[in-house]
Amino acid sequence: MTFYKTSGPQLRTCPGCGSQVPVTVPSCPRCETIFPDAEQLAAQQATEYSFLSALFTRANPVTMIFIGINVGMYVLMCFAGGIAVTSVNPSVLVGFGAKQNALIVNQHQYWRLITSMFIHIGIIHLLFNNYALWIIGQEIERIYGSARFVVLYFLTGVIGSLGSFYFNPNATSAGASGAIFGLFGAMATFAFRYRSEIPPRLSQDIKRRVLPLIGVNLIIGFSVGFVDNAAHIGGLLSGIALAFVVPYLRPGEKDNVLWRVLQYACLLLILISFVEAFRNYNGPKLALSKLTQQSGSRTLVETYFNKMLEGNNRLRLSINRDEEILRQMKPDDFKPAIKSVDDGINAVGSVPRISDESDQYRTRLLELLTAQKSLLNEFAQSGLKDPAKLANDEQQISEKREQFESDYSKWLPGFLKEYGYELTNRKGR
Repeated sequence: MTFYKTSGPQLRTCPGCGSQVPVTVPSCPRCETIFPDAEQLAAQQATEYSFLSALFTRANPVTMIFIGINVGMYVLMCFAGGIAVTSVNPSVLVGFGAKQNALIVNQHQYWRLITSMFIHIGIIHLLFNNYALWIIGQEIERIYGSARFVVLYFLTGVIGSLGSFYFNPNATSAGASGAIFGLFGAMATFAFRYRSEIPPRLSQDIKRRVLPLIGVNLIIGFSVGFVDNAAHIGGLLSGIALAFVVPYLRPGEKDNVLWRVLQYACLLLILISFVEAFRNYNGPKLALSKLTQQSGSRTLVETYFNKMLEGNNRLRLSINRDEEILRQMKPDDFKPAIKSVDDGINAVGSVPRISDESDQYRTRLLELLTAQKSLLNEFAQSGLKDPAKLANDEQQISEKREQFESDYSKWLPGFLKEYGYELTNRKGR
């Protein structure tokens, strides 16, 4: 940690000769009068130096490991979708484990709440977060020790993901910023909770640096539409709360068995989550040649068009199968219709956010798919005891889908034209 002088040296008057001398020296350099508080001041300085040396000479390997994981995941994503600067192919992002509510709820992929902490949306996002982690992570790891640092980072990151899950449900989000805000919150609480125990310079330095950083980053987050503030605030508040419960590792103290067990449990959950992510990976195939490609806005528009088309087709297919079930009165045939709507939810769930209008159409289609799935599940369980109600509810969803398709078809050509695309009617021959 670096300390900065905010003013010139403080002076006091020598009782022997009246000279002005710095308060930090034990005796007057002119008359050699020894000041009464010299021993007390020397002892205080020695204690402060010993405290800071013991705290900030500790190793911080886990911070570097987490930074390495972030970089490693980004490199793997480049093998799948090319070098991404400010955006990532959504199928790559979702494939590697971004937080996506539809997949978490419908496919029970809860591991995304963890894997999303280690993947980033472009190299700019990666560099900003890794720099912040390098700064704050090293300090927190030295103050709390590696075991407690892992617990703090893991829990604040997951709580940040949960904040995004509940308060930003339509966003496909990723990044370490929830956990990083958690570390900032823990640092602020540390300076407050132990203000009577730690050296005053340390407490003042933390307040001077950390509190403005938290404020500035929150202001930036609320000013920029694509930032997931729910994850930031969730991580920040959880970091503040956890630091009131988790004690820091005092100089000369060693972690007990409990903290080691919790550390290994968190690391094991991270490992299991990545195993699940790679087991369920359905993104683009990894290839060395893709490193020469660059992910851009045109790729996002193409993905948006294709995924929305797939989602709408899957919804139409599910409705048609439902109507066939009603005609034949075969309740056992709901599974294909449910499978179709699940595929549609997965497709629309991976649609990228490009603009407010495009996101509104994505949300409308996702709501229709979700309503269709709820309807199918309800009647699959009841066994077609009330086919008239099913027919009526299905008719309402069908009419809403037709209205959506009409609105979407009118809006789509202008949207595509903005990005250099044009819809054409092609006929086979």
